[in-house]
Amino acid sequence: MKLNKTFGLFENFLNKNFFIDSRDVREDSVFICIKGLNDDGHKYIKPVLNNYKKTIIICEKKSKYSYLYKKNQRVLICQSTKYFMKDLALIKRYLFNENFFIGITGSSGKTTLKEMLYKVLSKFDSSYRSQKSFNNDIGLPISLINQKEKSKYNVYELGMNKLGEIDYLSKILKPNLGIITNIGDAHLGKLGSIANIAKAKSEIIKNITKNGTIILNRECKFFNKFENLARNKKLKILTFGSDKKSTINYKIINFNKMQIKIRNKKFNFKLQNNNINNINNLLVCFLVLDFLNLKTHSAKKILEKIKNVNGRGNIIKFKNKVEVIDDSYNSNPSSLKRSISDFYNTRSKKKKILVIGDMLELGRHSKKEHIDIGKYLLKYNFFRVYLIGKESKNIFEQINTTFWCKYYSSIDKFSKDFEDVLLANCMIMFKASNGTGLNKLLSKKLY
Repeated sequence: MKLNKTFGLFENFLNKNFFIDSRDVREDSVFICIKGLNDDGHKYIKPVLNNYKKTIIICEKKSKYSYLYKKNQRVLICQSTKYFMKDLALIKRYLFNENFFIGITGSSGKTTLKEMLYKVLSKFDSSYRSQKSFNNDIGLPISLINQKEKSKYNVYELGMNKLGEIDYLSKILKPNLGIITNIGDAHLGKLGSIANIAKAKSEIIKNITKNGTIILNRECKFFNKFENLARNKKLKILTFGSDKKSTINYKIINFNKMQIKIRNKKFNFKLQNNNINNINNLLVCFLVLDFLNLKTHSAKKILEKIKNVNGRGNIIKFKNKVEVIDDSYNSNPSSLKRSISDFYNTRSKKKKILVIGDMLELGRHSKKEHIDIGKYLLKYNFFRVYLIGKESKNIFEQINTTFWCKYYSSIDKFSKDFEDVLLANCMIMFKASNGTGLNKLLSKKLY
């Protein structure tokens, strides 16, 4: 990269705010031009230069727009803005070596856990978390280069769509503590098998700092594999789950209460949300606090009041003794089976109604996985089952001769009968992938 002569603009460069969206740019910041699938940041160089007098722009030499501004003292030219961000993120991580970094990966629950940990850790000391759900090869670096030195606890999520991505991201982040929340079927269509998904998530283990720590889900079918990898890396291993061997474990007392045990301490916890991902996230929060020697009882009040994003397993009560579990934000084969089992086994005298929408992003496995859900449902005896979406017809065909169920080809058709689902003295669980539109419908109808 060729530096300008106007060095005054570059004072305190590492502590400036960095943006990749021109609409977010502010005065005396840095705008990094990224060429994406749908837009090209280089197209916005001129308006940024016109609107801000002290803002620096980073752009690529190969861009067809760059040559127009290469003589401007506020425009820096590099070979790749993506690698510029990576290199800058590596510098930032080196400078913050005394701070504590947490890296979260897994098939679901990453963003929610990140926000929960950040909220709790902020009560004890200065904290930072990656922006929004920024967790890819652009999102993680831009979050890291925007981090300020004062943050003692720093929480990041690491996502992936293919093998090698978690390795790439965790080499940048170098977490002191890694967390693998779970292994599900969220990327089955892209990675081809759940074993490949597990392999991709496990990449974080080899990039945890020396003498670091990994938190693992003891109930995950790949637990032993992850544990062996961590032992070979000589990491400290902490575990969570319902298994009594876990460092922290739990048991459900009733619909909205569970008992938590960590080491030799036991305490009850009031649930706002009994989705398994939420329960596991709570366990991880308490485990992290215990590991950092922070007071878990102080965090209990905070965590009990945290409201989840709509559709993440929220418990909502209505008149006529109607209770709703809204889990309509995410669904994949493993999480759906677990939700079905947990819902059916929830202690309640109310009749139970199940509303299922399509599971998305399963690729060529979609039909088979929906048929498998239908066969799985035959183990249970729900009062009613409603099925929504093109793929869910495969579930309907497995169960329609066995017990009461109704099929809708679209969310719009289901919407017309929505009020009929909320029957008195019933407990209703809604579960679907966000892209089905069920979450959007419930946001209008229930909140």
